[in-house]
Amino acid sequence: MILMQPKKAANEQTSSIIATGVDTGAGLLKFVLGSGQGQQRVRIPAKLVEVREELHDELTSEEGGHFFYHEGSREDLKNREFFTGSLAAWKAPTSHIKLSDNPALKAEYVLHMCLGALATLPYRETWNLYLVLSSHNTQVFRDLVIEKSSGSHIVSFGSKDNPKSKVFLTVSLVVPEGAGSYGYCASYKPEPLIDRAGQVISIDYGTSTCIPTVFAPNGKIIHRAVLPVGGCIDLLEAIAQDVELVKFLGTGRAGDTEIIRQGIENRSFRYGTRNFQFQQIYLKHLKPWLEDRSRLARAEVEEWRDAAQSIVAWGGGAALPFTKEMFEKLGIQPVPEACWANSLGLQKIAEARLPMGK
Repeated sequence: MILMQPKKAANEQTSSIIATGVDTGAGLLKFVLGSGQGQQRVRIPAKLVEVREELHDELTSEEGGHFFYHEGSREDLKNREFFTGSLAAWKAPTSHIKLSDNPALKAEYVLHMCLGALATLPYRETWNLYLVLSSHNTQVFRDLVIEKSSGSHIVSFGSKDNPKSKVFLTVSLVVPEGAGSYGYCASYKPEPLIDRAGQVISIDYGTSTCIPTVFAPNGKIIHRAVLPVGGCIDLLEAIAQDVELVKFLGTGRAGDTEIIRQGIENRSFRYGTRNFQFQQIYLKHLKPWLEDRSRLARAEVEEWRDAAQSIVAWGGGAALPFTKEMFEKLGIQPVPEACWANSLGLQKIAEARLPMGK
């Protein structure tokens, strides 16, 4: 399904339903629309802030969206305006809402994050999305996620004076975190990364959590636990508070974890625009961070280890630089595109369910 813009007939836009996977992570939202050559991926920091005053300029970013909610299924949002992702951090560096602060925020603001993701894409008069989402606790938050996101929403992206878009969201399914990643691994080409016929142990190294899960043959969850330590945010904060970096900054305060994240992801290990490389600081903290979480995760699933056919790692922490050999020494296989695995798998689930009308 081709998603490129800008103009299509209105009836074609309305009839083109796009299978979409949404990974509402505590640190990053991963949003995958469609498949094949027309597939589009959006990743934005899980942050938002309400815009309450007139703006001097229209702000844009690949990692942040801006929308004005005119009317729709969410009456509580009528005539309100929001920045998400990097735009929220730009506008309100210290006072924006971070979804990592409270697990309930991922459900409360799921619609804001989805609309913020769409705001980064080329304009469409109509978006008709068929969603499969993940939640860290489906028993508690499934109904809230559906209630907060489903329905029709008329918005303007970029500015309240921009052309309106009609956004129709149908939530097909809300699955536990990791279900999408399991499907991604099982259907990976040219060879599956896991054996569906056997038990599988996964460790999800996320932003705020580290979650070991045991899957029965064919993917049913046998055991799942959230470890009492944090995920990648702990590593970022350790780097931010390192004496060498604090001394360089000269303010007596810790560094900015978002700037550190960007330096790690682009592999420059440069602290923003400052002439400071923090690669050695990163390496100093990386090994104990990874070994501690892997040790706790393996202890949590110890009684299933002998029966498991595979032990894999996914989530952003499984894609960190210089971790491949560390994982291999621990007997854990990090999966390709570990950060995107869950959202890609969720999109595949949505694509499979769409023809059945589920």
